[in-house]
Amino acid sequence: MQDAVRPKDKPLNYEVSGGLSRIFAETAESLSALWSEQFGVEVDLGLEPGKVRTFRQFAYAQQPPFNVAQIRNRTDHTSWWLAIPSSSASVLLDLLLGSKRVDWEPLARSLNSVETEILMSLLQQVYESLEAHWRPVTELNLSIFQWYHELSEVEVDLQDLLDVEMVCLKWRLTIGQHQSHLSMCLPVNFILAWSKKLVQHHYGELPLEPHHQATVQLEVESINLADLQVGAVFETGHSLDSPLTLELSNGDLHQVKLGAQEGMKAIQIVE
Repeated sequence: MQDAVRPKDKPLNYEVSGGLSRIFAETAESLSALWSEQFGVEVDLGLEPGKVRTFRQFAYAQQPPFNVAQIRNRTDHTSWWLAIPSSSASVLLDLLLGSKRVDWEPLARSLNSVETEILMSLLQQVYESLEAHWRPVTELNLSIFQWYHELSEVEVDLQDLLDVEMVCLKWRLTIGQHQSHLSMCLPVNFILAWSKKLVQHHYGELPLEPHHQATVQLEVESINLADLQVGAVFETGHSLDSPLTLELSNGDLHQVKLGAQEGMKAIQIVE
């Protein structure tokens, strides 16, 4: 993957690229195993090195008929892109419809609304796998925002995004004698925002599951600041049997009770 030097001298170097490639390679491995079991045929996704290009270059490189999905990462409102060539679309649709043949012919047209709806279950698996493998670095919330099948649509609707720099990676799709690919692009600025953690991920320095800060919430009646002294006791009006709210830094909420275990203060999740 080539270096892309940013204005503030933050390069998309081989260490950052290594962390990114690890995520997409592990995603490809997970999807290969999942789809092989699900469809009863050997499915192999292999990762090709990514390239830095503008969204315009990515869009213009698509051969008609093409199927480009705009994917919204709702955690930061960035747009990612998934391109499904007609040859890949044909084989994935047939597998979803129960076919196990190995002589698929490419579709001679773009996907229609019914076919994109059929593909949604498979795309959901792609999102979930990406979210799982990105989790050591950051939380994602991916979903389809819009499909594009004509270059003219892209030029009109996405004019403001055409010059955005992206990192575009390609998964080689192999099923028997069939070979095609899926392409995914994500913004360079998103990657650079997480460059430190991607470098750590490249070297295996991050825990596989993220650690979140936790805060237990307890509301009390108004307190006179003059009464805040060492040894002072305040009634909270909160029953001992009523749970408190535990809020994690990722936004999750749990109902908990406070207590002790093996001589240490402890929290029990009750809901």
